[in-house]
Amino acid sequence: MVERITQAVNPIEIEERQTRQGSGRVEDAHRESWDESWLWAACIAARNLILGGNLASFRLLANPRAMISYVTESLFLYGLMVSDGDLPQVQVWKGLGLPSESGGLRLVIYPDAAEEWFRAVPSYAVDLVALCTLCQIVRPRVAFEIGTLQGSGALHLAANSPEAQVYTLDLGSADRPSLATTVVDDIHVQRHAKVKKYHFSGLSEERRIYCLFGDSARFDFSPWEKRVDFFFIDGAHSYEYVRNDSLKALQCGHRNSVVAWHDYGRVGVNGVSKWLRELRDQGHRIYRVPGGSLAYTVL
Repeated sequence: MVERITQAVNPIEIEERQTRQGSGRVEDAHRESWDESWLWAACIAARNLILGGNLASFRLLANPRAMISYVTESLFLYGLMVSDGDLPQVQVWKGLGLPSESGGLRLVIYPDAAEEWFRAVPSYAVDLVALCTLCQIVRPRVAFEIGTLQGSGALHLAANSPEAQVYTLDLGSADRPSLATTVVDDIHVQRHAKVKKYHFSGLSEERRIYCLFGDSARFDFSPWEKRVDFFFIDGAHSYEYVRNDSLKALQCGHRNSVVAWHDYGRVGVNGVSKWLRELRDQGHRIYRVPGGSLAYTVL
């Protein structure tokens, strides 16, 4: 005779158990994705060492991080000098058709906020100068940035666009990326979570900067459709996110709006170059800044 045992079931306990199990599966999937990202990053680093290494780089063997940075920058410079199939390198004042008789431009650069751009290698400084120049020429009334981090980009957008409302979007404390990300993206997410004060905090530009929070793949951009004069994309650098953010930027722009991307031509783990070449092949005229990694287009 089989004994049947009946046990009272607490629905709250079941829900909590299912929640823990679901959370565990999400964490396992995230951990697996993280491991795959690091494996892919290691493969990219090995490739860059083979392609970009030289006798001088072997002096950096005792400092692997510096060595990887050296060979990565070497390949970046090689891409600038050998532009086979690359985006054309055009200064922003020429790409935007600034008349020669228009006079000089006065850029506003905040030293503390600019330190992350002015590094041992000059290409990032070129990017910041180009970004500020774009703002000074476009003179947007509405600017949108994806990728706030510590607020340096948003501050310089506002400082060089004195009439603009600047909206800057990044993940909130409870947000998780819904698309694939790179190892570097994950590190930036951790950095942003620790930010207690933005570079624009307490400055006059803060009154015109509006911080938005959410995942750009799920964020509702409809209030900004056809309203944004200048759109700067510097969020997650995976191909999936760059494509997503670019398509959202195209929806938010209008005729003569300018869209700019950061980190084009970098040979690390990012999909900026791949997507922008695809976008170019779809008929968009996209330029890159000589000596830098900023790319831009006029809609």
